[in-house]
Amino acid sequence: MSGPVDPVVFIRQFIADFLESQLLNGLLSTEEYHVYLRHLQKNTNLTAISELLFENSPDPALVENYGPLRIVYLREPDRSEFPFLQGLSKQHSKERMKDLVCFVGHRFLEDIERSLRFNLVHLFEPHQIKLRWSGYDLSARDVFEDVVAGIRGADLCLFDNLGTLNRPNVYIEIGIAHALGKPMLVCEYTGTRFKRRRMPDTGSVPSDLQGLIRIQYRSYEDLFRRLYFGLPAFLEKHQLL
Repeated sequence: MSGPVDPVVFIRQFIADFLESQLLNGLLSTEEYHVYLRHLQKNTNLTAISELLFENSPDPALVENYGPLRIVYLREPDRSEFPFLQGLSKQHSKERMKDLVCFVGHRFLEDIERSLRFNLVHLFEPHQIKLRWSGYDLSARDVFEDVVAGIRGADLCLFDNLGTLNRPNVYIEIGIAHALGKPMLVCEYTGTRFKRRRMPDTGSVPSDLQGLIRIQYRSYEDLFRRLYFGLPAFLEKHQLL
């Protein structure tokens, strides 16, 4: 797990960062942003609630103006953990008739697979998004066809290039999704190594795909904050709300 954190500092900064991302993505007006920020700064119950959230994790607690929030512990590929505040997603006025489907492509290594999938379920579930995983070996004809069908049938895609040096499967899948015009989140690892376990080297996104919008990250904690804060605007931009 990450080093000790001050609960109230963590909660206040997480919410403030979320509000700023909503402002920058056009989901909050400047007036709404400052009203929410002012309420956050003046919330006299925040210390007690923050401590309660950490002590009783993953039980939720009600935070004024934000509804029920909870602390969950997500995973790095090296099996360490980090605290994450769940529940800040913009609520839909009406639930969809059916869930969206997100096709996920990544390097199939146990440490990456277990951590990434665990984290993504926590990220997407509040948005009514189900996950579909890529096949293992694109050299097999049936698997390749299944991957193409999976991408074609998905509403959006997410790709993580961690550990992909000399393993082009993820980049092939990105190319397929790009050709099919699918909204996608391309996550590009730019760090060096994780604390407890060394990951395989990571290749860079091919030059032909450099024009895609990429989310560069140095750890899964960094990545999932960026994804969580940016996901509402991404869904709205692509009319997936």
